[in-house]
Amino acid sequence: MAKQKNDQAPAHSEDEISALFGKVTDGVSVKVSMGPEGRNVVRDFLVGLDENLTVADVKSALEADWS
Repeated sequence: MAKQKNDQAPAHSEDEISALFGKVTDGVSVKVSMGPEGRNVVRDFLVGLDENLTVADVKSALEADWS
């Protein structure tokens, strides 16, 4: 799957974050279902993070897993 260029401004508000998450996960064609169960897994992951981390910290930590 090729990376898509993100020309959208980074999400800041809770509504923008929620909309971005929906945009990224809705309509994804992969071998897993990203329905409510999958989103709960992502939620559990996020809840498990230290809330003092930045998005950049999390992205950096996961970069090796994404490549």
